[in-house]
Amino acid sequence: MKKSATRSGRDTGEITIPPASGARLEEPGEAEGSSARTRLLDDVPTLWLDQLLLAVLDLPTQGGEMAVAQSLLDSLARILPSYAVGICLAQDPGAGAPVVLRRVPAVMRERPVESNPARIFPGLEHEHVIAIPGLEGSTLRLGSADADLEPEGPPAARLLERAAMALGRILPGVRAASAPPQRNSVPLDQRMVRADKLATFGQVAAGVVHELNNPLTSIVSYSDYLIRKADADGRDAEDVERLRRIGEAAHRMLRFTRELVNYARPSVGLPVPVSIGGIVDRAVAFCEHVLAAAGMRVEREYSSESLTVNAISEQLVQVFVNLVTNASQAAPAADGRLVVRTFLRPSSRAKGSMCVVVEVEDNGSGIAEDHLPQIFAPFFTTKAESNGTGLGLSIVKGIVESHDGDIQVESRLGGGTRFVIELPAVR
Repeated sequence: MKKSATRSGRDTGEITIPPASGARLEEPGEAEGSSARTRLLDDVPTLWLDQLLLAVLDLPTQGGEMAVAQSLLDSLARILPSYAVGICLAQDPGAGAPVVLRRVPAVMRERPVESNPARIFPGLEHEHVIAIPGLEGSTLRLGSADADLEPEGPPAARLLERAAMALGRILPGVRAASAPPQRNSVPLDQRMVRADKLATFGQVAAGVVHELNNPLTSIVSYSDYLIRKADADGRDAEDVERLRRIGEAAHRMLRFTRELVNYARPSVGLPVPVSIGGIVDRAVAFCEHVLAAAGMRVEREYSSESLTVNAISEQLVQVFVNLVTNASQAAPAADGRLVVRTFLRPSSRAKGSMCVVVEVEDNGSGIAEDHLPQIFAPFFTTKAESNGTGLGLSIVKGIVESHDGDIQVESRLGGGTRFVIELPAVR
């Protein structure tokens, strides 16, 4: 019995493919004039569209690209039992030849012909090719041996076009989800957890530092009092010197803790003129223990003239703390060296203006050439998980650019690294 279907879409038990009416309707969400995606909606039986929709909803996306392709191809073969259906999935460059999947009805016989690389049904009279949007080189194929069922015309080709649109939306996400992780990479959620741990630790440390300020203040005050009293009483000079050293050590610790608390506070407010040399010195002071542990010496090559920039000082200190810490972690086993240079030069960003340049150069392990384009990307790191989250250089770049500056990096594996920071100068 011949099946037919009414245009109203009611299932009458019969399906008759209606002739093309020529009435064009635009699909929901399409812009006017987008002829490439305008379709003859009444050229596809409603039952076919329902079955395709159910097939797309049931695609096994967790199973990977091949599972999705095979599942949709099986569904198309059931919807279009009079046609051969196939899919050709192009692979990434260097990954090999395209993957070809075919479904040919058992009653359909292919003529014995020579292989044709342009076709996947060379033994059938007709083969219609539909590109899968967003997947260059990937196609859906419809084949037929019967001239009365030529696959180029509606409704079979229209149905295949919709299937191709669905694959074009689904397969890129499936490929991305199944792609192997980058070497030395840590899943994003693990890095976010570690970043949260570091933030919490920073808050706890700031509280501890605040509690240390009171006893340190007492030590400084009492040591100053005892020094004055010892001098007045004519006490032994060695005892007075010991008291002075106690006072100096306590005063240095107090100054450090106060600066550390200021550094940990949110960096808000307006930029003000600051000395770039003073900013770098504060950052190096914060990192003294890290540099000492790495056996790294710091060489300062500052400009002879005072160089001033408009900045939120705590933010700029954070920039150089990150760079100095990174240099110490990449330091060689012996004779580690960190050179910080400051000088004035014409700006490369604003003609007629001057800029302050800070170079931070080390003789450490360097950065591989293929990593250089990614080092400022959030969460990218080549360090072990315990040594970093991959956020440091991303934050550095953001701070520098927020100060109308620029940062560049020069490095080679085993040959050290140099960061060049350029900031607008203030006369």
